[in-house]
Amino acid sequence: MLRELRSGKIVQRVHAFGRPPPWAFPIGLTVAVAITYLLAARLSLALLTKPDGVAVFWPAAGIASGVLIRMGSVARIPVIVGTIAGTIAANLLGDRNVWSAIVFAVCNAGEAVLVAGLIARISISPFSLDLLHRVIGLFVAAIIATAISGIGGTVGFVLFHTSTASALSVWWHWFTSDAIGIITVAPLLIGLPSGTDPIPRKEFIEGASALAILTALSALVINLPRAPWADEIAVAAVFPLLLWIAARCRPFFAAAATFVCALTIVWTTTFGIGFFGDLALPPAERVLYAQASIVAVALCALVLAALFAERREHAAKLTESETRLQSALKAGGVTAFDWQVHTGVTRRSDNAAEVLGHSQQEVLAPDSFVERIHPDDRRFFKACIHSARPANPSYAIAFRYLRPDGQEVWLEETGRVEFDSAGRLVRVRGLTRDITERKRVEAELSTARKQAELANRAKSGFLSAASHDLRQPLQNLALLQSTLRRRIRDAKGHTLITRIGHSVEIMKGILDSLLDVNRIESGRLVPSMSDFQLNVVFDSVADDFRDLAKEKGLEWRMVRSSVNVRSDRHMLEVMIRNLLSNAVRYTEQGTILVGCRRARDKVRIEVWDSGIGIAREDVPRIFQEYYQAQSHLHPEGYGLGLAIVQRLGKTLNHPVSVRSTPGKGSCFSIELSLSRAKVDEADRRKLPIANAHAILGGTVLVIEDDTYVRLGLEQLLESAGLDVVSAVNGNAALALVTKKDIRPDLVLSDFNLPGPMDGIESISALRATVASEIPAIVLTGDVRLQSLGTIKDQNIEIAMKPVDGDQLIQLINQLMPIANSEHGRLEKSLLQ
Repeated sequence: MLRELRSGKIVQRVHAFGRPPPWAFPIGLTVAVAITYLLAARLSLALLTKPDGVAVFWPAAGIASGVLIRMGSVARIPVIVGTIAGTIAANLLGDRNVWSAIVFAVCNAGEAVLVAGLIARISISPFSLDLLHRVIGLFVAAIIATAISGIGGTVGFVLFHTSTASALSVWWHWFTSDAIGIITVAPLLIGLPSGTDPIPRKEFIEGASALAILTALSALVINLPRAPWADEIAVAAVFPLLLWIAARCRPFFAAAATFVCALTIVWTTTFGIGFFGDLALPPAERVLYAQASIVAVALCALVLAALFAERREHAAKLTESETRLQSALKAGGVTAFDWQVHTGVTRRSDNAAEVLGHSQQEVLAPDSFVERIHPDDRRFFKACIHSARPANPSYAIAFRYLRPDGQEVWLEETGRVEFDSAGRLVRVRGLTRDITERKRVEAELSTARKQAELANRAKSGFLSAASHDLRQPLQNLALLQSTLRRRIRDAKGHTLITRIGHSVEIMKGILDSLLDVNRIESGRLVPSMSDFQLNVVFDSVADDFRDLAKEKGLEWRMVRSSVNVRSDRHMLEVMIRNLLSNAVRYTEQGTILVGCRRARDKVRIEVWDSGIGIAREDVPRIFQEYYQAQSHLHPEGYGLGLAIVQRLGKTLNHPVSVRSTPGKGSCFSIELSLSRAKVDEADRRKLPIANAHAILGGTVLVIEDDTYVRLGLEQLLESAGLDVVSAVNGNAALALVTKKDIRPDLVLSDFNLPGPMDGIESISALRATVASEIPAIVLTGDVRLQSLGTIKDQNIEIAMKPVDGDQLIQLINQLMPIANSEHGRLEKSLLQ
């Protein structure tokens, strides 16, 4: 027992015992409908007119229809069964036979179903009488349903009864009695309050009191004498009260009042007492008079109740809307205003006092409002309003406002000006918003933005200025490494020197990447678009990465393409180099493939590798600065290459995309536009690469202010068989040429030199002095585009610091005569 109590089994049994079975509700409803219908039908059968024997008033029809409309389809079967049972019982207890009782029962049940069905078509469930179109719909549905059921009832009456009345008269009495029963009783059942919508206590007391007074007045009206002034007394007594009930209470009380009036009229008409019991009138006229009065009272009361209910609902919605508007205005720090220009009357929303700082009782006149505007903004405020025209009536202005408490706030006013037919300003309406906090934030953001811009400029200036100083020691280290590699021949020493060179290359790559990111962020990287053949870039990167791939044991494949494209050649090459650098770095075995695909007027350059691939969750972040996926951590990686590729792609409008499968490899693509311009073949010829260890001949004039770099250059060039003459600046170089009559075969100069002349100006002065276009190379760490452009315009080759010694020798080899080993003489040949 205790175990069952703890497990809840006993509680479940108690709940199951207390819960009624599912069949209890329909059966109980059926019995209730049948009994109620029987009692109402017996009352109606007792109120018969002679000699046709048809009931004048049939409230049972209203009971069946009202229950079905109120409860919906769930009550359809119980109402049908209950109506049929109640009708048959009521008729058999009277003077009807079985067959007529069955016909009448089917007609009554069908009538209720038809009324409910028509109501369901015109309104959503649950049905209520608080809208005018629903009240009219109930009347129309009652007329249609009773007219149809009256046909069946008339047929049953004619077939199974003898009567002196005509069939049309029988149908008319059926139609009118059932219709009146529906419109007087059904609204009472439809409007019954429910647990989800109870009647407020105050309204219930008021409505119940009004119904009690109406009942007493009805009894008084019944006993009025049959005099001409009795009609006026009846109307004056009853209808004001009906109007009060309709205006003050919900439609249920109007329906109850209608039912009270209908019962009073039917009772007095039938028994010939009171106001409607004039026995001197024929029964047919007396019944018609009573029916017309019931319809008039019902229509008047229910229509008025619906109209007032709609009005109350609209008023509630307006109040709710007003409350929401005031809450929204208050939450947003916004006030609404309406200024009548001619009268000078201004209305403002409730929260205006809080925003503008005046009391609730104070009415802020337009002149007073304008006087509190900051003097510097007042003139602009007036001009803004008066500048509005009928074609452009809207305006918006921000201004400072001095509150009565002395606090200065920022307000933003947006309004609309209205004009009369003559074009005169008559009304201004709009919103005033407190934007003090926004202005404060804007000021802070502006200050922060200026500080950030200053910091960014300082950073850019530092990196640009430090570029030369950072590259100088790297340049010296690279030159020393190249010189040592030429002089040391044993394997171990050569291996160490190679590692030093590798470290120098890594340091150079990091420095270049940092400077590239800085140039992109500062907006100083402006593309120089041109048309060229894609093979020019492909061949350039192939020379550098083919050997790197082979050193790692990778297969190098490049599919050359003769398509012409439009881009910045240097930036595009940087993008491809960064992609290839990553591909070689993160591929341990397999293939590196470079090629392109055409797609209409576009071409897509693709770099494939069979490396470790990229995880799906890392793909969205690999283009961020300094980001490296966990699987891509590499001692030579620093997370800038792909960031540079992405930013250069945005600068050039070349979309960059990636597809990758972890463990199988990746494909990076760059999409750019095809060029329709014809590219000159001469512009695409590539200079032949000479042997870096070839013995050169000739004199090189080195202009370099840094002692260690200058010594490194001298040692490197002398190791290659060149005669070297050095100077620390342009003036010293000119002195060597003019005073010592030195005629250099090539000038190798730093770009930033002390003294009045930089490297370009020094080379130009030397060329002018010897009256010859001496081949020249400028060593520079200045990555600014304007500097590079200036150097190229002077027909001077550029070598970016830190330059590799062997690459420098190759460049000199291309620009100077190559030593002729057979004749021992120099053959002059300028390679293009």
